[in-house]
Amino acid sequence: MQFDLTEGRFSAQEASLYALKNDALDLARKIVALLDDSDQRERMGAFGRRRVEQELEWKYEAPKLLAAYDALFAAR
Repeated sequence: MQFDLTEGRFSAQEASLYALKNDALDLARKIVALLDDSDQRERMGAFGRRRVEQELEWKYEAPKLLAAYDALFAAR
């Protein structure tokens, strides 16, 4: 559950619900909706776990970060 921001949407994808930016009432509605829907919570949790284990884990992200540093310092 989070406000609809670019990085959050990229990282969480289907593992989150997205409230309107800076809208606390929309965030509260989304929380209540998720509390009332155990099937959706399970689907979102499974998706998030797979995403972390297969895409976002450090062993996948570290090479991207190192490549970015290499590109940055090579440009100097």
